[in-house]
Amino acid sequence: MRGSERAPRGWRRWWRQRRANLLGHVVLGALMAWITFPFLWALSSSLRPIGKLFTLTPTWLPSPLTLENYRWALAEPTFMIPFRNSFLVSTASAVATVCCAALAGYGLARLRFPGKRGVIAAMLATQMLPTMLVIIPIFLIYSRLELYNTFPGLILASTAWTLPYAVLLLRSFFVSVPVALEEQAMVDGCTRLGAFLRVTVPLSAAGVVAVSVFVFIWAWGDMLFPLILTKNIDHQTAALSLFNMMQSTRGATNYSGLLAAGVLFTVPAVVLFMSLQRQLVEGMMAGSLRE
Repeated sequence: MRGSERAPRGWRRWWRQRRANLLGHVVLGALMAWITFPFLWALSSSLRPIGKLFTLTPTWLPSPLTLENYRWALAEPTFMIPFRNSFLVSTASAVATVCCAALAGYGLARLRFPGKRGVIAAMLATQMLPTMLVIIPIFLIYSRLELYNTFPGLILASTAWTLPYAVLLLRSFFVSVPVALEEQAMVDGCTRLGAFLRVTVPLSAAGVVAVSVFVFIWAWGDMLFPLILTKNIDHQTAALSLFNMMQSTRGATNYSGLLAAGVLFTVPAVVLFMSLQRQLVEGMMAGSLRE
C-alpha cells in the first residue's frame, strides 16, 4: 500500500515541477516574442522595395527582396557621419569611464577616510535624478567653457553621467578581492598601484567588461545629450541622426531607408553584447550578489 501511495505522490510532485517549468518557458517565450517582434518586422520591412512597404496584406518574407534601402542608408551622409561619431563618442566614453571608475572604486573599497559613506550615498542619489533635470545646467556650463558642439563635451557628459553606477559596480568587485593578495604583491616589490593593476584588476575582469559594455551601449543609444549639446552634423551621433532623417530632402519620408538605417544602428550594440554576453552576465550577477 505504501509503495502504491508513494507512486502517485511522486508523479504529482513531478507534474507540478514540470508544470511550473512549462509555465515559465511559456511566459519567457511570450516576452521574447513581444520584445523581438518590432525588430524582426523592421528587418523584414527594410528588405522591401519602397513601394511595397504599405500593403493591405502584410507578409513576413519580402517579395521581391532588395538591398537598395541599405545602399541608400550607407550612402546617406546624414547617417554615416553621425554613425562614425557614435563609435568615437561611445568608445571614448567607455574607456574614460572604466579608467576613472576603477580608480575611484578601488579607493572606496580599500581606503578609509571621513565622509566615505556620504560619498557612496551621494552617488546612489545621483542615479535617481532624471537627465532632463541636469541637461540645462550642463548646457550653460558648456557654453562658457567652449565645450558646446565638441566631441570632448559629449564624451565628458556621457562619462560623468555613467560614472556613479560604474564606480559602485566596480567597488563591489574590488571589495571581494582579498587584501592579502595585494599585500603579497607589495612584499614582492610592487607598489600599491602596481598591485592594483596586476592583481585587483585582472581578478575583477568580469566587472570591467560589464561596465565597458554598459557605458558603450548607453552612449550609443543616447539622444538627449547630442540633441542639446551639438548643433551640426559633424558632431551629432547616429541616434540623433535617425530622428533628423524622418524628413528627407524632398519632404517625403523614406520609411524603408529609415528602417534600414535603424537596423544598421542596432548592429554594433548587438554584436558587442553577443560577443561578450557570458562575461557581461557574470559581471552583472556577481556585482549584484556582492557587497
